[in-house]
Amino acid sequence: LQGLAFPTVSVTDMQQLAGSPLIKDPGDTWSLQPSMSSQRGAHLVKFGGETRLIRGHFFRNLNPGGNYSFGVNQTGGPNVNTPAGNSGFALASLLFGYGSGSMSSNTGVSIQNVYYGMYVQDDWKVNRKLTLNIGLRWEYETPRTERYNRATRGFGFGVASPVRAPGLNLTGGLLYANKDGRPRGIYSSDRNNFAPRIGFAYSLSAKNVLRGGYALSYIPVIGSVFSDGFSNDTPWIASLDGGLTIINKLSNPFPSGLLPAIGSSQGLATLAGQGVSFVEPGDRTPKFHNWHFDVQRELPSQSLLEVAYVGSRGVSLVSTNENLNQVPASQFGLGAALKQQVPNPFFGILTTGGLAGATVAREQLLRPYPQFTGVTRVNPAYGNSSYHSLQMKLEKRLAQGIAALISFTASKNMSDLNNPRDAFNRSVERAVSDIDVPQRLTIAGSWDLPFGRGRKYGSNMHRAGDLVVGGWQLSTFQTYQGGFALGFGFAGGTFAAGTSPRVNLISDPTSGATGSHQSRLDRYFNTDAFARPADFTLGNLAPRLHTVRSPGMNNNNITATKDFKISERIKTQFRGSFYNALNHPVFGGPNTTVGNASFGRISTQANISRQIEFGLRVSY
Repeated sequence: LQGLAFPTVSVTDMQQLAGSPLIKDPGDTWSLQPSMSSQRGAHLVKFGGETRLIRGHFFRNLNPGGNYSFGVNQTGGPNVNTPAGNSGFALASLLFGYGSGSMSSNTGVSIQNVYYGMYVQDDWKVNRKLTLNIGLRWEYETPRTERYNRATRGFGFGVASPVRAPGLNLTGGLLYANKDGRPRGIYSSDRNNFAPRIGFAYSLSAKNVLRGGYALSYIPVIGSVFSDGFSNDTPWIASLDGGLTIINKLSNPFPSGLLPAIGSSQGLATLAGQGVSFVEPGDRTPKFHNWHFDVQRELPSQSLLEVAYVGSRGVSLVSTNENLNQVPASQFGLGAALKQQVPNPFFGILTTGGLAGATVAREQLLRPYPQFTGVTRVNPAYGNSSYHSLQMKLEKRLAQGIAALISFTASKNMSDLNNPRDAFNRSVERAVSDIDVPQRLTIAGSWDLPFGRGRKYGSNMHRAGDLVVGGWQLSTFQTYQGGFALGFGFAGGTFAAGTSPRVNLISDPTSGATGSHQSRLDRYFNTDAFARPADFTLGNLAPRLHTVRSPGMNNNNITATKDFKISERIKTQFRGSFYNALNHPVFGGPNTTVGNASFGRISTQANISRQIEFGLRVSY
């Protein structure tokens, strides 16, 4: 063991018992940032650059005590290979000691990369009405390197594997940095990151202004390297025949000890019989296109109204990990036969891991890379997003003791940054984002009450009266917003290896779901609209439903403040704050697991009940 820590234990439908991670991440950054500016007539030119040397030393073992999971299928039946839906009980799987998991033995890595950036910008006052901002930035971040070349560099797609098994034409395997002529960096160089930007401000009249702009920004991919082979996970092999025979229970999950780290000496055969992970070196730097156009209008009483359209588009964004060793959809028609045990062509060839037994599930041999139990592309840069919004703001500058700011946003945020149900078909992954909020209204304001000495009413008030009614200020901050789109899951079922099936939507989920949130706590949406997908299918639901959202926010905070002047040198301030002043409950999201006894039910409150806080401050 690399550290004495409580293991991570996950039991379906129950609270996870979390372990204690072992993390040691020292590092340092050196930077140089020269810049200059020059005023020439109507032009203010700024230019400069930046260089950063980034070094980090990472040792992480998030589960030094092991990671163990127990689900319903492990005690389901009547056929252990294809258990009927909801026929098992995860807690029984734990008590029986039949589950899955692993024990990690990790190595530390020392990484380095250098960032270069140069920019030039011209603020050009064309005339008294028009100002332009034009700029260009160039960025380059060298591929990360590991000091001792303990890093993978991609996967050998289509390359013949040194692992030989009868009846199989095996390809693929891990590639390593600084080996067989490959560069030391884990990514290929991306030197064309030019980021233009332009903005303008045009005064239509003394009280009306148009503004707009566009900018392209690049997002550096920050992180460590992957040292598969130099680090190793020892899998818990509970059964070699799909559960028909239990050979290693939780009481002794690793009877042969932990697997040793083998480094890169075995090349494409490294970690055969286990799961592998890698970063695709051809991934490009993620980037965001941002644009906006707004109109400002000065109103009477020191007020300003602004209406804007704001949008963005993300390209090559880092998405969720991609499973490249999924059983192809063309094989789903085999149904239960996918889980049947067949003679293992790797028997006697692979002596460790889940492929060391005499038999193996048929689906393992139908995977693209059957010599591995999993092939994971980490942080794939193929994600996309789009954001469009109408934003309005009314600002009342302080005048006559009143100041206020009211902001409203109506927006839509779409992305395909989701865990795909089918790794080989991401076309169905585009949906509203998990951070999409369709409407949001915020109100902030303050009012100096016009009573007391020096104010409109009672300016000559007796000191005793002023101590009671004078010098008060009321302020508020209010938030009203719609809820987040909900995603749905399910319990039970048998599916092809590597897939992430989703629920079937069979009717309108909003049918009959009317009334206030409080009146729908036991049935927040139409629960009859959802069904668990049939075994060996993928379901038809999108990652999230924009028509079914969690309860939104409705919150009002109020603060009353009074200043006392005891003497010329001593001042006192009293403050009374009322959080959630109207004591309005904001309910948590409903249970969205089809088959769960609480499906569709809200059982939590997302905010706190009314809280009152008093404070007194003395300044001298």
